[in-house]
Amino acid sequence: MQGNIKMMTENDGISELKIAVINVKNSKKNVAMNKDLNGGFGTADTYSGTFFGKIIANIKNKYIKLPIVSLAFLMGIFKQKNICAKYFEGSLPVKDDNFDVIVIYGSIVDIKNENDVAKKLKKENQDAKIGFIGPFPSTVPSKFDSADFVIKGSFEKFFMNDFKNKSQLTGIIDVKEKVDLDSLPHPELEGFPISEYGYYPAIKAKPFFALQASLGCPYSCSYYCVYGKFQGPIIIMRSPKKVVEDIIYLKNKYGINGIQFRDPTFGLKKGYIEEFCNELGKSNVKIEWGIETRIDLLDKSKLKMMFKAGLRNLNIGIETVDPEIAKKNKRLLININHQEELVNYCKKIGIKISAFYIFGYENDTEKTMQITLDYAKKLNTFLARFSVCTPYPGTDFYAALEKENRISDYDFEKYTQFNPLIKHKMLSHQKIKQMLSKAYKEYYFRPRYLLMVLSWKIREFWL
Repeated sequence: MQGNIKMMTENDGISELKIAVINVKNSKKNVAMNKDLNGGFGTADTYSGTFFGKIIANIKNKYIKLPIVSLAFLMGIFKQKNICAKYFEGSLPVKDDNFDVIVIYGSIVDIKNENDVAKKLKKENQDAKIGFIGPFPSTVPSKFDSADFVIKGSFEKFFMNDFKNKSQLTGIIDVKEKVDLDSLPHPELEGFPISEYGYYPAIKAKPFFALQASLGCPYSCSYYCVYGKFQGPIIIMRSPKKVVEDIIYLKNKYGINGIQFRDPTFGLKKGYIEEFCNELGKSNVKIEWGIETRIDLLDKSKLKMMFKAGLRNLNIGIETVDPEIAKKNKRLLININHQEELVNYCKKIGIKISAFYIFGYENDTEKTMQITLDYAKKLNTFLARFSVCTPYPGTDFYAALEKENRISDYDFEKYTQFNPLIKHKMLSHQKIKQMLSKAYKEYYFRPRYLLMVLSWKIREFWL
């Protein structure tokens, strides 16, 4: 990368620029790669090389594909500013397109491929400024040295408020302020492969897309979680009215029928859920939607209201059920009675629960991982995701492990949430992998789970 930020001395006229926005597609087979997940660092669900692991991987790779919602808002910004911009996913610009600026979304799980693409495009478009955006390039911009620039921080804020001319696009562009979500225009989906997106079976309605109603997470699990670390503890909201207007816009212009909200913790602000449901009800728009949140922010009356407004999927992080392990890893556990009561209530009224669990936490043992698996089977949610505790650059957890020389591999493309990367004090890498394979086999291939899925299918057929 060339130098630091250059002072603005010329007016290139941004309205005359041609800009390409790229979500690089990876052709790896049997890998469900979703770069918008994990706080925008991305995930690549490889599961295991076992027979059962391959079945799960193939299903997820076929049915679950999420857009990068921030890129849709970026395209909305360019449209609002009358900038000629084109979106690419699954293809790349060619030399004859004559783009002035090429912006690539960077991730941890596909960093080598993304850098290779940047180098290729630079050779073909020598006059173009090529740069990276996203949470992971913001965290380790030096790893994206194939580019002319990296925007560190909110690229939406930069392009909406700070971008004045092409000469700014040099080096590390440090954006200190967060984007005002309410100031964002509607997301624009021209060029997005909408028909490919889906979140089945959690959300069965298609065409499908994603939305963002808030940024930030105040909980202590930011010690190891990239959501709170990159987005910060301060909650930034897009008003319920604006969010419903986004839904109406996507429904009317692109025919969107299903939406998964990408907020790390939906509904943190008191009264937000009620206001959102009221606005959505007044709009008379029929939409199937899902959220991720802490279940201790909910109660039966809220769930009933949300179901009536179209909520059909609820992602919750359980991760571990051992209080001491949770405390060691700065994870705030939810009251187990409240958790089980609301999970059972969701099953009763027709909201699918997707529960997330983590193996290989600090102080985890084979016994504690088995307890977590047994609890997952007892809870018997519609979906369960088991992953490996992963130290992400930029987190305090990563810094602490690096100081103790306990990170076993610095190949970032292995940071998929399915590879052990910590020199664990209690567990070998092999034991963690064995437990992961066992969890998917025992959870998804048991009579009680298959009967539950069958009952859901019958219910959905008659509704």
